[in-house]
Amino acid sequence: MGTTPKSKALKAIQGTLRQDRDISPKPSTVDRDQFPNPVIDLNPRAREFYDLTIDHLNDASVLYPVDAMLLSILAKNIDIMVEAANDIKDLDDVVQEFDSGATNITGTFTAFERATKNVLTLSSKLGLSPADREKLMSFANKKSDTVDPYEALKNRAMG
Repeated sequence: MGTTPKSKALKAIQGTLRQDRDISPKPSTVDRDQFPNPVIDLNPRAREFYDLTIDHLNDASVLYPVDAMLLSILAKNIDIMVEAANDIKDLDDVVQEFDSGATNITGTFTAFERATKNVLTLSSKLGLSPADREKLMSFANKKSDTVDPYEALKNRAMG
């Protein structure tokens, strides 16, 4: 398994931040009424997750209409994860025992695990955490015009 990427702040402190790689994505927002509907049927709870994520990404100016597909799948998986999690109360809901004495993981826990894995994967693809957003910078088409506060602090300390 690979190592976790370092944040820009850590790279600045360590002196390994490269300005030629310090890029930001082109800001993008979409009028809410112009954003595509989910590409799959979502129940009301899943639709709420879809809408909340749209609002979050739009507020961060990183929402594109093409995101509708991933957002639809993310919302569906969040809904499945929540439903399964709510059904799991104790170990008996995780492990099933057969008449033969054999044990196995329940379908509910398997659904929870798989939905959780999908949520984490899709969240990463959409840049929903700071580290994930930095990974997405490869799609950027302009360099950052703002001064990194950590870089400025480092320069002041050295100068």
